[in-house]
Amino acid sequence: MKNKKWLQIMGLAMSLPSTIFVAVWGAMHLAKIGVLTQTQAVLLFLFIIGGLLFLMVYYAYRRKN
Repeated sequence: MKNKKWLQIMGLAMSLPSTIFVAVWGAMHLAKIGVLTQTQAVLLFLFIIGGLLFLMVYYAYRRKN
């Protein structure tokens, strides 16, 4: 089945909105209680989202044929 190889990519794409919400909330909460600075919290958020986007592109490129 051709659509089966896109299942992992679609799973990542569908989880992106909730991952963004949880990453922002978690990073800002850690900054609020003093575990991270505000800059570290923003960088943590960007690394999480960047990693997720990289994985989506990587899986799509690897499975395009």
